[in-house]
Order: sequence, then structure tokens, then C-alpha cells
Amino acid sequence: MREVNKTVNVTKTVQEAIKIVKEDIISIAEDKANKHIHVKINLVGASGNTVLSEEYGIDGDKYLLLMSANPTFAPSKPENEYRECDLWYIIDLIRAA
Repeated sequence: MREVNKTVNVTKTVQEAIKIVKEDIISIAEDKANKHIHVKINLVGASGNTVLSEEYGIDGDKYLLLMSANPTFAPSKPENEYRECDLWYIIDLIRAA
């Protein structure tokens, strides 16, 4: 080992807590034949910029619940249809698991 006197540039990765004020569904890909829905979400900070993107796959029991008629979270929903608020309900269930 030897002593030197020089300067180098170093890239540092820093975690920062950023408050998310909006979540925006930016894409939905449905595959009804395979009973799967892929949802991509942007998390938006107070500055209005996208901070992070998340992706969720809805299949199995969650898919069946989303496509069911008259579930408890949407009593008047027709079978095989959903609204954005129904997607959010299922995404929140996935996040809670």
C-alpha cells in the first residue's frame, strides 16, 4: 500500500423518503383467455413527477373476484367487467398480502 494525493469521482446510491400524493394507472393489459390482467402504476410525488413505477399481475382468486358479479366492494358490478376503482380495490388486496 502507498500513500497518494488524488481525487476521484464516486457514484453514491442514496435512499430518500419521498411523499407520494397520487397513483396513476398508466397501462392495463388484459388476457381473458388466460385469466390474467397486468397493471402498471406510476407513483407521483408532490412536485408532479413520477417517483417510481409499480407493476401488478392479477390472476387466480383475485382475477375471479375482480370479474365476479356483485362483489361486496361493488354490489352492482356486472360479471366480467370492472372499473378503475375495482382495480384499485384488488391492487390494495395484493399490496396487503
